[in-house]
Amino acid sequence: MKITTLTTMFSRWFSNAADIPDSIRITLPMLVSLGVFYSFGFTSAGISGLITAWLLGTQARSLPYLKRLQILSISAVITVMATYLAFLVFDNMWLSAITLCSIAILYGLMSNQRPHIRLFGYNFGFIYIMAIHFAAVGDSFTIILMANIFAALCVMLSSLILWPFFNGRILQQHTVTVDNALTDWLNELRFSDNEAQLAAKRQFFYQSAHNLAYYSNSISSSKRAIKIKIELQRLLEMSEYIICLERALSFDLHQSTRIRLFKWIELTVEQLKNNQQITATFVTNEYKNTPYIIDIIEKFKRCYNFDTFSTPDNSKNIYLFTSDSAAFISDFCQALKFNSKEWRHAGKIAVTLAVTQFLTEFYHLPQGYWISLTAFIVLLTSSMAVTNHRIWNRFSGTALGGIYCFVCLYFVPPQHLILLTSISVFFAFTSYHKERYDIHVFWLTSMIVFAISLLSPDNTYVSFYRIIDTLFGVTIAFSVNYFIAPSWTMTWLDRHTSNMIKSQILYVAVLNKPQWEQKINLYQSQQRYYALNGEVMNLLREPNLSPRTSKDWLSLLVLIQRLNDGLLLATKLGIQSNESHATARWIGQLQWIEQTFPDRCKHGELPPFDNETTPIPEDMLCALIEKDIQQLTAWMLYQRAFVV
Repeated sequence: MKITTLTTMFSRWFSNAADIPDSIRITLPMLVSLGVFYSFGFTSAGISGLITAWLLGTQARSLPYLKRLQILSISAVITVMATYLAFLVFDNMWLSAITLCSIAILYGLMSNQRPHIRLFGYNFGFIYIMAIHFAAVGDSFTIILMANIFAALCVMLSSLILWPFFNGRILQQHTVTVDNALTDWLNELRFSDNEAQLAAKRQFFYQSAHNLAYYSNSISSSKRAIKIKIELQRLLEMSEYIICLERALSFDLHQSTRIRLFKWIELTVEQLKNNQQITATFVTNEYKNTPYIIDIIEKFKRCYNFDTFSTPDNSKNIYLFTSDSAAFISDFCQALKFNSKEWRHAGKIAVTLAVTQFLTEFYHLPQGYWISLTAFIVLLTSSMAVTNHRIWNRFSGTALGGIYCFVCLYFVPPQHLILLTSISVFFAFTSYHKERYDIHVFWLTSMIVFAISLLSPDNTYVSFYRIIDTLFGVTIAFSVNYFIAPSWTMTWLDRHTSNMIKSQILYVAVLNKPQWEQKINLYQSQQRYYALNGEVMNLLREPNLSPRTSKDWLSLLVLIQRLNDGLLLATKLGIQSNESHATARWIGQLQWIEQTFPDRCKHGELPPFDNETTPIPEDMLCALIEKDIQQLTAWMLYQRAFVV
């Protein structure tokens, strides 16, 4: 085997150099909490502090400093509540089980929240289960609570200590990233007409813009926050003109027009990189459809050079400027709706934990709490594919970690257990950034087994108990996930697609309305596209999915994105065609697609319009939208079974 291959294989187990500072930020409070209470003889409290510091430290990842302070303060209160509640109900089996199932339901209903908000429910449940175990074995409530509070304070200190030194630098890095992402995306139009590459550039820009917007929500200076939001609004407006250019280039433009447009993009990119005003001009001898391109370019230049945005549209611009509190209320109300995916997920977690608790109590399993924890962890998301992936990785990582721990416990003297725990903690969170769940679980298993071994250093078989508990937990989770409450992505896709097409119908209906009204429908359409895209990505991870089905759904995403971009072009430029009935025809076609979509695989009547006889308008804007809708209709007809 080549050295480069070995290097690549082993590099997956460790983080990049840039991730190490954040890994140290997470690991230091864990080791300090364990070391302090272990040195005073309170080993159980040290383990509790270790776990609390782990949960809170990962929750603070990738958050602005002010937001870290807010989130960690709430998490510290939640830690105290979970610990108190566990010690309050642990001696009543039925009450503790009902409480656990209630936490599971609340956790499931929060599965559609932003990651750091969703972790409130996860942390509450995890700490509650661990505290129940410590209470059951007779540990002192006061000592366990002190350890958890100490761990929370250590996490807050390590997460905020560099605030005065790096706050402005991090914000500057985000600003530069957004500027560079926009420039690279625009420059890519010259080199590639590959939709996948352009989509990747677009996605990176919007993700960078989201990160910057999120930081802008957590700046203590309101004037500075408004300034950043205004500048970001400018960049977002410019990005919409880039989408218009991207869509225009997909049209059959004259070759000389295309070359001159590429030259303009090259000069503009150079001026943007040098922070200069855009002075590059676009001139062409072709008149047909040229006014559209000239209009896009002139508006792009005016937006960058002269436009001022006095009040950012905080409420409507996708989700960029939405505060955590507003997002929480909106997402939670969405989850409470009847027959929502979140209710099903909540019920699934509650049933799973009820089964694990019953088996633990019925068979009096030692350290059976880990069965409940395993099931609780692998059911973190409602996606069937992601859950199955986590189940397999959880077991494989635990099995390998258990074998590694057994070897270490058998050959390494007990006085080195603290060192082994420290090494495992460090590697657990350097590998955490790689998002390789199996590797992360390998080191987490080592960390937990070595930490628990501090309670009974002579018990070298604790690693095998850990493997058996994990096997029970993943088996129960798998059974519930597959046989009792399956949640296949395909059952939700029709609803998301129908909502997507409805939003496009509403968008077309307001194309002759004021631009602010069109923008509202644009942002709603974008948001529903992101939701549909996420569900399709989950579908692609599910087992037994045919190549035909996966390619069909990917192609549908592309067609919907094209139509969205065409409608954005109409918003920016206005429909200049003489066809006054065009929008009514598009609405009728989209309504037929929306009504027929649930039964797309059955034999049915042909659409009441004929795409083959409908001429494509010469007007570029109308031609693009007409063609996009015709391709969507063709996709629908292609889904039908062959008529015998």
